[in-house]
Amino acid sequence: MKKFLALLLVLALCSCAFAEGEKLKDTDQLKTERLAAQRGTVGQLIAEDMLGDKKGELLTTYEKYVDAVAALRQGKIRAVIMDEMPAKRFVKEVDGLAIMEKPLTEESYAIGFKKGNTELVSQVNKILAEMKADGTLAAIMAKYIDGDYSAVKPENIDFNKGAKGGKLYVGTEAGFAPYELKVGNSFIGIDVEMCANIAKKLGKELVIINMNFDSLPTAVSTGKVDMICAGITVTDERKENMDFSDNYVTGAKQVALIRADDYEK
Repeated sequence: MKKFLALLLVLALCSCAFAEGEKLKDTDQLKTERLAAQRGTVGQLIAEDMLGDKKGELLTTYEKYVDAVAALRQGKIRAVIMDEMPAKRFVKEVDGLAIMEKPLTEESYAIGFKKGNTELVSQVNKILAEMKADGTLAAIMAKYIDGDYSAVKPENIDFNKGAKGGKLYVGTEAGFAPYELKVGNSFIGIDVEMCANIAKKLGKELVIINMNFDSLPTAVSTGKVDMICAGITVTDERKENMDFSDNYVTGAKQVALIRADDYEK
């Protein structure tokens, strides 16, 4: 959490070189503007599609959302294409940002597995169904989306350490609050607590492996981790390279994060 707050302070101190001219009113205007996205995300794919032949010239990708937002604050780009929940966190924590009202897409999140790992997929789907039925998943979602999770500590989460069944290695990218974020030397978030529940029901200890988002598919396909969970959108392209669990989030949105004084509603 301290690291994230330090990054937010850097963003707050960035100079705001706002573009002059017509303000943004509709997302269609972004088709000819300089955009940014996190590398390897659906946001990148959406931005590429929006810009078409101009993507090589107008799109910049970053390893971390915070770097893309810094570029936005500095006036280097006009918008960041990103997931709605982390966008809302940036708006809340950093002055001078806004989310355009019209979402770009709606999507679903699921857990990713190595292609053909049907046994683990089946086990996880069964556990997810139980968590949905008994309200566990809804309670985790409410805790982070509706509540104030600033006081949540990793030690409050049961990682089932020392479990006799071994370890469940889960790859994530801990810059995607409220789904996952790093606190000290450990992690909290919706995905973290959901995976902790899954690991415990499997009789295993949860081990989080933090890496860049675009490294996650390779990590799971090569067996570096057992599964990946980082607000991963289910797409046909990704289905070609990995298997997915049942959805645990539906109706997630991709949005355009922009500078507040560059927006005319």
